[in-house]
Formats: sequence, C-alpha cells, structure tokens
Amino acid sequence: MAHALSDAPDDQLRPLRAAFFLDDTGAVGPEGILEQTFQPPACSGVFGAPLPHQSLWLKFTPSNPSAVERTWVIAFMESIFDEVILFEEQGDTLTEYARTGRTVSFEEKVNTDIKTGFPIALQKGEDRVFYLRITGTFAPTVTAVIMTVDLFSGWTTLTLIITALFLTYVATLALFSLIIFRQVEVRFYQYYTLYMLCLFIFSFLYDGWLNKFVGVTLPVTTITPISEFFAGVGAFVNVQYCRVLLNVHEDSPVWRRLFTILSGVILLTTGLAVLDPWNMAVPLHLIYFISPQILLCVAIRKIRAGLPQAWPISGSLLSLSFGLFIAVYFFLFPLNITQASFAYELILLRPLTWGYCLAIIGETLFMMIAISTMVRSLQNERQSAVVELAALGQQVKDIEKERNAVEKTTTARLEALEAALADDPDNRQHLSARQQFLERATESVLDSVADQEFGVEKLASDLAVSQKTLGRRLKDANGQSPASFIRSVRLNFARNLILLDQYHTVAEVAHAAGFSSVSNFAKHYRQEFGETPSKSISLLRNIQ
Repeated sequence: MAHALSDAPDDQLRPLRAAFFLDDTGAVGPEGILEQTFQPPACSGVFGAPLPHQSLWLKFTPSNPSAVERTWVIAFMESIFDEVILFEEQGDTLTEYARTGRTVSFEEKVNTDIKTGFPIALQKGEDRVFYLRITGTFAPTVTAVIMTVDLFSGWTTLTLIITALFLTYVATLALFSLIIFRQVEVRFYQYYTLYMLCLFIFSFLYDGWLNKFVGVTLPVTTITPISEFFAGVGAFVNVQYCRVLLNVHEDSPVWRRLFTILSGVILLTTGLAVLDPWNMAVPLHLIYFISPQILLCVAIRKIRAGLPQAWPISGSLLSLSFGLFIAVYFFLFPLNITQASFAYELILLRPLTWGYCLAIIGETLFMMIAISTMVRSLQNERQSAVVELAALGQQVKDIEKERNAVEKTTTARLEALEAALADDPDNRQHLSARQQFLERATESVLDSVADQEFGVEKLASDLAVSQKTLGRRLKDANGQSPASFIRSVRLNFARNLILLDQYHTVAEVAHAAGFSSVSNFAKHYRQEFGETPSKSISLLRNIQ
C-alpha cells in the first residue's frame, strides 16, 4: 500500500502504514526476509515491540505523487532502540540504506539526533519499497510515523531542550539539597540528594544521552536493568525522606512497621526488575505508583495531627501520583498518532514524557514548600525553647538570690550566737578542760597564722607547757600531733579565706595561711577537703 504526505500545510505527519513480521528468533536477516509472510498494515502505526532475543520487521512503500522531489523522515515516537536498520528492496535483494541505534557507533549512524529518524528522498511520481529491522527496545510498543523534515527537526530540537532543562533542574536540586537541606536533618538531605541523583541517572539513561552525546554503545539488555535499579532506589529513598519529614519515628510501632514493610517490598521488586526487566518489572512499576498513595494516606493522617509540613507533602505526593499515573498508563497504552503540524503537538501526543516531567517537577516544588515549612517550624520551636530557657534562667537567678539572702542572714545569726557563747564566761565554764585547751591552742595558732616560722616550740611556749606535754594533751584531745594540729588550723583558716573571697590566687591564700610552699599547701588542702584550692576558688567564682 503506497504511503505519502500531501503538500497541504497541515499534512506534515501521519502514522506509518506498514506490514509487519515478528522474528521470534532474531536470526532472520535481509537475505531471508523476502520469503517471510508479513501481517497486514496497521493503520495506527503502533506495533508490538520485540523482546531482546527478537526482531521486528516493518515493510512500507512511500510514494511521491507531487511534481517535485520530496524528502520525508521515517521516525519513531520511542527513544530506546539498540539498532534500527533501513533496507531498500532492489529486485530480489535488500540493500542497506541507513542504520542508527544505541549500539551503533557515531560513524555508522544516519543521524545523532535525540530521536530516531531516517530521511528518504523520492523523485516525482516515484514509489520505493523499504524494510525496517528493529531490535533492542524496552517499551511495550513501537510507534512508527512519517513526517516532514522540518517537523522532525523541530520535534527533535524541542525534545532536546525539554530533556536538557529537566536534567538541569534535577541536577540543580541535587546540589541545592547538599548545600541547604542539611540544616534540616542529616538523614533527610542524604535521602533527598540520593533521590534526585537517581532521577537524574534514570532520565539520563532513558532519554538516550549516554549514547547520543557521550558515545557509549551499551545494549538495552545492559541499560534497562541499570535504569530499573535507579528507579527502584529512587522509590526506596522517596519513602525514607517522607518518613523523616512526616516524623514517623514519633508514631506507634504499627506505622513504623508499615514503612519497613513498604521499603522491603520496594527492594524486593527492584531486585526482580533488575534480574528480568521484560518479565518481572511490572511489580516495580506498580509499587512505584502505589507507594505515593500509601505515603499520601500517612500525610493526610499527619494533617489531622497538626503537622505543619504535612499539607505540602500531600500536595507533593498528589502531583507525583497524578504524573506517574499519566506516564505509566500511556507507557503501557500509547496514544494513536494523528496528524500534527507543530512540534509541541507531538510532545502532547507523547504523555509518557510530559507526564513524567510533570510528576517530578510538581513533586519537587511542593517538597520545597514542605521543607521550608519544616525549617520554619523548627526555627519557631528553637526560638520558643530559647525564650523558655531564658525565663527559667531568670527564675533560677531569683531563687539563688533569695537563697543567698537567707544564708547570709542565717550565717550572721550563727556568728553572733557563737560570739556570744564564746564571750559568755558561764559557757566557758561548761567547756571541758580538753575543749578549753584546744580553744587556747587554736587561738594561739591563729594569732600567728601568717608567721611561717611559727611551730610546735612556739605553740608550747604560748601555752606554758613543755613540747612533750603539748603532744600528749593534743593527742588526748583530738588525736593529732602538734604539727598536724597546726597544719589543720592553717588549712581551715585558708579554707575560710577562700570562702570569704579574700584572695584571688592559690599562692596568696597559702602565704596568708602561713605555708611557705604552695605545692605543699595544695597537697595537704586536697587531702583535707577532697578538692584542690584552685577548684574551690573556681567554684566560688561560678556561684557568684
């Protein structure tokens, strides 16, 4: 059946009406294809895609009814092909006309555009028979079209711009999350950055940038498992950062277990899809669409609980769900191609592309709002905590001031009482002879406390007793030797100097208490009171 485009301005694209033959073995070459029986032409231009071990042959006859030479492009709506070869029938043989695809080197390709297309030139009134051999695709269908050169050029350019802008957008968000989002929570920015990285790699591979612009000629059997892996990891980390944003760690074990189960299912389906993308990828595609629905239910529950960021998170998940539904549905059931005059019409006729872009852009924009809301909420909580802490600090200061006032009054009363008791002759009469002797000995040491030469001999002289008698009476009174007694009185005097804040350094206190060696003073002070004199001074400063 002859196929042609008219000269009408609105007739720039039509479905390619081609007979088809599916080679189940992939072994039939151009020398044997003429003997095969082709199925009748499909008016829609949509054909079942071959599996990796198969090949799809299309046979079509373009015709040029116009009075001048015409050049048209045979193209495909899909982007993933290992190899597409265009043959021309010449008598009883096929001659290779051109080839392109992901496993074809740059030198052999008919073009390096982001879309697959073969320009064919026909003289006026000429009919020619062509065959297309298609291998290596992941899409469930192959949609072939015939279009003008100008429309193909505009379509390719617009597709390139859209994919480049989308990849730039995703890469920018990944960098932005590394710089800005880490202030929210370390786990969150790590998950979100990994999520954006997975989206970038998946789109980079799926849109053909690895081959078209880097020159890597990996087959679809290698590219597709990698793409499925990053799609699965993206779904997994999407669950993880939503878990952090929605504060699921504060929920009951039932809700935490739900996220654990969902994460496990995603990892399992990802493993299956990587092992066999053509037969076991459907569960991953389903969970990729279902998981946002589950997360949306959790977000709605959090809205009822009053979590501020739950509203934009719900919007993000709704956008993701809606866009993914469009992309997945039209990936499985592509639209029939109708006439188109402009490049943007072809983009609209391919909902898989703009549905996926809509899902990611809508999801990320709402997620930005959710993150901003969360940061603002955290800042408000921190500010409230600072205000509350300042109020508590002031209350502590007021209580400390009242306590100091009470202690001061109590201390003054005790000192007055002690002074009264000390000056009361009747009270002294009630003291035992041992106690009176200790008081006299203590007063003698204190009277000469700053004198570093004051020792046992001077103390015995002041008390009018011999050194032997002094040692015996002190031993009976408090179990100390004269030297230990003098040192103890000096240490207690030093302790009082510190508590009364009379001096500012350990050396000043030591010398005031009659110690000639500061290190010796510090050693005995620690033994007596369980702390160094410098620590006593520091604690006193902190209290003040």
